[in-house]
Amino acid sequence: MFGVDDNALRLRAYLLALTPQARLGLQQGLERAATAGDPSRTLLAADELRRLASDADGAAVTLFFRPLAPFLIDDAIRRHPGRVARSSLPALWAFVRHDLVPEEAAAFTQAANEALAAGAVSLADRLTNGFQDRVVAALRAVMTGADDELSRRRLAMCIGTPHAADEVAALRWTLRGRDGLAALGARLPTAIDDLPRSQIAAGMALIENAARPRDVFLYALLTVIARLGAPWQAVRFAAHAASSNSAARIAATPYGLVVDILLADIERQIAALGAALEADGAAAVALIRSIDATIRGLRAEIVIPVGSTLGRQLSALDAEAAALARAALRPQVAA
Repeated sequence: MFGVDDNALRLRAYLLALTPQARLGLQQGLERAATAGDPSRTLLAADELRRLASDADGAAVTLFFRPLAPFLIDDAIRRHPGRVARSSLPALWAFVRHDLVPEEAAAFTQAANEALAAGAVSLADRLTNGFQDRVVAALRAVMTGADDELSRRRLAMCIGTPHAADEVAALRWTLRGRDGLAALGARLPTAIDDLPRSQIAAGMALIENAARPRDVFLYALLTVIARLGAPWQAVRFAAHAASSNSAARIAATPYGLVVDILLADIERQIAALGAALEADGAAAVALIRSIDATIRGLRAEIVIPVGSTLGRQLSALDAEAAALARAALRPQVAA
């Protein structure tokens, strides 16, 4: 729902300057053009118009959630370390807008949208940074003591998402670590096809530098993992931190989080695999390869006793993915 691409922001700023009647006419024209021919040129604008029609706070919300965007996933059911379900964004914004800092949120959305409509993107960015800092301060008060079960239940009731407390924590620390995470992203290559062991220490230094305060560590780690062509190679950070390839010793270090992240990613990919096997053969093949590569990579990089909890988890995930693939192939073989 909330895009983060700069082109989309500029497009929204232009569309915000139009009257509602002009937007409706433009949307109808774009949808007719998409139906009549190649929709690729009109899809973005038509999509932004639909968003504006249902999002009274407009592009200001896009700016507000920008630091959180790299950590969004399309899975609202399972808990993933440091991740937030994309479908939870409206509920999180409603919490900020109506419960956390209602007066400040109203003033921010109006001022930021007016700035964008006037083409003053730099002003909108400054307004956003100031509002994000205000939200962080308010969240600090809300999250004090939120580790106890009662506080988590209250947040769940207020926000209404399955993992509300975790998502609020992710919002807090990605906003708090906004500048450090942005600097980390700017220093990393767009894609890291291979993570050589000679670069492990340098990569960890970048992560540690961005992890200020320490609660931002998880998001700095995820930022690096997102750039890896083979995400399982991030376990090399953990082995380096542990000075060992023992799964038990790795789990005792902060970088042991890498294993939890990779397991959650495998679970999410297996969930997506079921649908892909029915609808998109190429996507299914890519998912199978990714799942297999991650499981094989973990087993190759670290010593995992077969009977250990991690060993059993990997075996179960491997079997589940294989069973899905076999079930999808049976009808084709029978035909």
